[in-house]
Amino acid sequence: MRKIVMKVSSVDKLRFQNYMMGIKRAESKAEADMYFRLAKKILEKGQRKEQ
Repeated sequence: MRKIVMKVSSVDKLRFQNYMMGIKRAESKAEADMYFRLAKKILEKGQRKEQ
């Protein structure tokens, strides 16, 4: 897996890792989609900080 470098706080990085684990253990597609959306928000937040 490629390492993603994010310009976000350490709390957000931990939250992102938790969402990724949530996607892996999600029991339904809806649950996985929810985690994916939350993780995507953190990535977008990091991209906004870089600009």
